[in-house]
Amino acid sequence: MKKLVSPLILFAGAFLSTLLIQKDSFVLQEYEGLFLLSGDYFSTMLRTPFPLSGIIADFLTQFFRFGVYAPLIVAAAVTAAFFLTRSILRRFALYTDILPAALSCALWIAIAFAPTARRGVAAVLILFLVWLASRLLPRRQARKTLPFWTDLAASAILTSGAFLFLALSGTIRERERTASLKVAAVMSDWDRILAIATPERAAADPEIMPYAFLAMGEKGRLGDELFRYPVQSRNDFDFCERPEDEVRYFFNTVLYETLHCPNEAIHNYFQLATYQDHGQSFLVLRRLLSDYYSIGNYDLARKYAAVLSRSTLHSQYVRHFTDRMAECTPREADSLAFRTAVPLITRDPLANLILLGAGGINAPASLDRVLCSLLLQKNLDDFQAVFDSARDRYPAIPRYYEEALVLAGRSEGISEKTLQRYSSFQGEVLAQPGSLPQFYSDSYWYYYFSDDEIPAPGKAAPQPNRRHKKSGQAGHSTETS
Repeated sequence: MKKLVSPLILFAGAFLSTLLIQKDSFVLQEYEGLFLLSGDYFSTMLRTPFPLSGIIADFLTQFFRFGVYAPLIVAAAVTAAFFLTRSILRRFALYTDILPAALSCALWIAIAFAPTARRGVAAVLILFLVWLASRLLPRRQARKTLPFWTDLAASAILTSGAFLFLALSGTIRERERTASLKVAAVMSDWDRILAIATPERAAADPEIMPYAFLAMGEKGRLGDELFRYPVQSRNDFDFCERPEDEVRYFFNTVLYETLHCPNEAIHNYFQLATYQDHGQSFLVLRRLLSDYYSIGNYDLARKYAAVLSRSTLHSQYVRHFTDRMAECTPREADSLAFRTAVPLITRDPLANLILLGAGGINAPASLDRVLCSLLLQKNLDDFQAVFDSARDRYPAIPRYYEEALVLAGRSEGISEKTLQRYSSFQGEVLAQPGSLPQFYSDSYWYYYFSDDEIPAPGKAAPQPNRRHKKSGQAGHSTETS
């Protein structure tokens, strides 16, 4: 029984670490992974270095999406490494648990930092081969062993050290935060996104802001909370200025699905797939099936259902769609679902929102995203036109829309609180020419004048009866918004 104490400590440490510190990081590995019982999959894998470890890793990765399976698999690999190493050492008359525990903790840390499960599987396979080779050697005479409590204390210290190292690692925390944002976005868990992507964290990591604004739009809070975040440009809002890469494509898939435009989401899923190890992934296949079904393209939906049916864990998911497709006929060509299948002709999210509006496709968050995009462009003329066309959508004008309207010279319908605050803002700008008061750093006025538009010394502060539009900002047509 004493022989099991050290490996049990290791198992518990690895299990709890993966469950509490890295759960979403391993879920994301499943999203990006692929395992299919098909000739194409195996022929491709057999042409890669170390194909056996790759195939085993892909098989295990597909379980990471479900609850405690990833922690169990990681803990089992670490414990297996312990038993194999202890058996090998005892073949050479080294009766100690310190070295096996140290090697197992090193493997545990390596698995935690690895982007896929392949390195961990390869390490365990190598240990297994060494163990097999050690069986061919004669057993040496046993030497004096360390006391049981010495081995136990060393194993506990090593396990605790590995756990604390991972818990305190900035790299691990950053990866888990990014993974949690992506998993929450896929699951449409907007509250969780806002709990992760706070204004304080956004100051250190601006790339989380688009997810926060996406969640705010779905919660109807964009107009009241946008400038609580340290937003500097539209790129912080929707990655519109970012080069087309994996980060932008992933975000766009979620964005266009929330905007009820599956076709543009499909386009971005195809682009995202090019960044996956297999040129395809479980997440992409699931969403392609779902999106093609939603637009009534049952031929392509059945194609991706057939691909997913070759995996080992998607039978229920595939059956959910195939049963419904068997009961229905493809949707009519003039339906709303068909119009959402019409390709968008631009990569500018704001222009796409307007094109969607022209087709009568207006998701709940579309209007706020258009208005906030115009605010970030400092385009107050078009902002007013869009806002006026949809004024009845806002029983109470959101804070930042009020601040933009009063800046554009409007006072009717603006709360007294906003008018007084703007008057105070003007007074402080006049009192400190050439600078902006930090007290108003969470206001739209601060953002609007943050670039080379601060009133110069000797000039008047912006007046409510003036209309401001940043030069060089081309306005978009707003007829359909």
